Amino acid sequence: MGIKKIVFVGTFVLILAFVQTDLIYGSKEKETANFRGGANVFVTPEEVISRGLTAAGANIEISGNVNGGLKAFGANVVIPGKVQGESTFLGANIILSGTFQDGVKAAAANITLSGTFEDNVEVGAAKITITPAAVIKGDLSYAAAILDRQEGSQITGKLIPRRAEKKDIKKWARLGRKIVFWLAFTWWLISIPGLIIIGMLMNLFFPSQTNTIVATISESPWKNIGIGLVFLVVVPVGIMISFVTLVGIPAGIIAGLLYGIAIYMSRIYIAVWVGRKILGYIKKSLAEAFFWPLVVGTIIIALLFLIPFLGWLFRLFFLLISLGAMWVATSERVKQGKQQLPQVPRSAGSKG
Repeated sequence: MGIKKIVFVGTFVLILAFVQTDLIYGSKEKETANFRGGANVFVTPEEVISRGLTAAGANIEISGNVNGGLKAFGANVVIPGKVQGESTFLGANIILSGTFQDGVKAAAANITLSGTFEDNVEVGAAKITITPAAVIKGDLSYAAAILDRQEGSQITGKLIPRRAEKKDIKKWARLGRKIVFWLAFTWWLISIPGLIIIGMLMNLFFPSQTNTIVATISESPWKNIGIGLVFLVVVPVGIMISFVTLVGIPAGIIAGLLYGIAIYMSRIYIAVWVGRKILGYIKKSLAEAFFWPLVVGTIIIALLFLIPFLGWLFRLFFLLISLGAMWVATSERVKQGKQQLPQVPRSAGSKG
C-alpha cells in the first residue's frame, strides 16, 4: 500500500473517530450543545453549559454547572454539580448530591437525596434515602415503599406523602419510552461511523480475507444461510457446555469473545457486498471497490434495520448469510494451509 493511501486512510479514520466522539460526549468547547448520549456521559467540574442539557446513557455523571435545566435518563445517574432550571431524572439508581436552584422531579428504583434543593422536590421510588447532608428548602412530595430519612437532614417545607396515580404512571411511562428511543437512536447513530472505521482497518490489514469473504457471499448465498444458522445456534451451546467444567471455562470465555467479534464483523462484510451490488449498477468499477460500498452498504443496512418487524428479518438474514460466508472462507483457508504443509519423510526403518 502506497504512502499516500496510508495517509488518506489514517486521516479519514481520525476524522471519523473525532465525529464519533463528538456524537457520544458532545462538544466540550461549545456551550450550545444540549444533548449528550452514549454508554457513559460525563460533564466535568470545569464545564459550564448555558442552554440546558438532556443526557441519556447507561452511566451519567454531571459534575459541572448546567444553566437552563437538566434532564438525565440512565441506569445510574449521579449529579454532584450545580443545576439552575427545572430538573427531571429517570433511572435505576439516582444520587442527587449537588445544588439545585429550581424544582426537581425524579423516579427510580433507588433515590438518594444528599444535596441542596432550593425549591420543591417531587420523587418516586421503591426506596428513598435522605442523608444528613440533604437540605430541602421547599416541599418534598414523595411516593415510596421505604423512606429512610436520616438524622441531620433538613426539610424546610412540607413532607407530603402521596400515592402514584394513573396520570403519574402514564407520564413516567411516556418518559421511559422517550429514554429508550433516545438511547436506541444514539447507538444507531454512532454505530455507523464505528463500523466504517473498523471496516477500513480490517481491509487495511487483511485485504485478501475481506475480499474472499465478500466473494463467498456472492457465490452461494442460500448455502451460507444454512451454515450461518448452524454456526449461530451450535456455538453458544458449545460455549455453555464448556462452562460446565472448570477446565473448559477459559476456552469458553475465549470462544465467547470470538463469537461476539464474528457477529460484529459479519455486518461489515455484508455491508460491502450490499454496497457493491448497488453501486455496481451505477459504475462498474465500484463493484470491486471497498470504501464507498462499505459506506453505502452500512447506511442502507442501518436504515433497513429501522423498519418495524421487517428490520429484525433483515438483521437475521444478513447475519446468517455473512456468518456462513465467514465460516466457509475460514474453512477453505485452513484446508489450503494443511495441503501446503511439507510432508515429513518416513525413516527407512519404519513399517507400514
